[in-house]
Amino acid sequence: MSDRNDYLRTTARLLGNALRFRLARLRGAPIKPEVVSLAITNRCNSHCIMCNMWRSAAEQPGIKERELTLDEIIDLLSRPLFSELVEVDITGGEPHLRDDLADIALGIAALKPEHLPHLRTIVITSNGLMPERVTGNYRRILEGLRDTGIDLVTVASIDGIGAVHDKIRGTKGAYERAVKTLDGIRELTRDYPDYFAGLKTTVLPHNIDSLYAILEFARERDLFHIISPVFFTETRFRNSEREGTLHLGSADREKLLWFYERRELDGNYFYSRIRRFLSTGRACWACTASFNYLFIEYDGTVYPCELLSEPLGNLREQPVEAIWNGPEARRWRRRIGKTERCRRCIEPGAVRYSAYSEGTSYLGFLRGLGGERYTGSLDGEGFRKYFRG
Repeated sequence: MSDRNDYLRTTARLLGNALRFRLARLRGAPIKPEVVSLAITNRCNSHCIMCNMWRSAAEQPGIKERELTLDEIIDLLSRPLFSELVEVDITGGEPHLRDDLADIALGIAALKPEHLPHLRTIVITSNGLMPERVTGNYRRILEGLRDTGIDLVTVASIDGIGAVHDKIRGTKGAYERAVKTLDGIRELTRDYPDYFAGLKTTVLPHNIDSLYAILEFARERDLFHIISPVFFTETRFRNSEREGTLHLGSADREKLLWFYERRELDGNYFYSRIRRFLSTGRACWACTASFNYLFIEYDGTVYPCELLSEPLGNLREQPVEAIWNGPEARRWRRRIGKTERCRRCIEPGAVRYSAYSEGTSYLGFLRGLGGERYTGSLDGEGFRKYFRG
């Protein structure tokens, strides 16, 4: 297929998706989930200054026993509701604290083709503090994914270079261990062509002057990068009380905008949305949370996304279909994109999982890139996998 035909096909598909999403929003009806984020643990071995998850987990006795079991996870994703899933994001806490992480990932992969025929990607996030365990888990998963048509995408945290990272992570030697993890991951990418590795940076006043160095760190190692501002939530990160001390002031936001305006970032959809946000103070994209996406906490509590604090239900109390089609989900579908938190949201995952399904915002971005550059985003940012049929 020629580049022009491919571009026209992409345009037509995105316009069709835009119509489908807007009709669903008018009716308050969901689309089958295409992405699910699954926190398999709330435990964490980092002590980050921007997150209280590790503290709250340490203060809750028996938290490990409340985690969804392997069997519960596999049973959940075997249900017909998830038959359109393209991507499963495994997160935490620190997922590698679970002894059965590899079993979970491979158990999910084994659901293809009978239950998850469209599954293309498993994503795993990590703080990178356990190099040998991380690379060992990934090697086992990658071996199990051979010839399945499923990619593994992993993200490790780098919030600064050297002591800056250690300070933000509240853990001595965190940077050294994270670099060792990423070096091990780079070796794996040479052996497994369907493995894509990157780093995630949370932008804070502490590292606002380190962003160029972090970007160079990623580029030197051929890692994709997600560099985004800190978020404050009551439930997920439990860090709302830190907003007064960790939010980015006007001078820091100006520095951040300058960073995002770097020429090498102008072909990235997420960075284009955050540039607009920093310029206008409002999100410039339509979120599809609770339409084609849901977030599931370690204990089975279901949320429209990871930033909203009002649950839709709990998997241990009612079937996921009843939650997805229930009154709380219907109520949130009327509110998504309209609340003040939504209007100020620029969460990278939300931007990414909404782009293809929402259609128009991403199509406008591709048109701005032009027919010769659009594949850099479509392929490089992983949107191509959503095209089927």
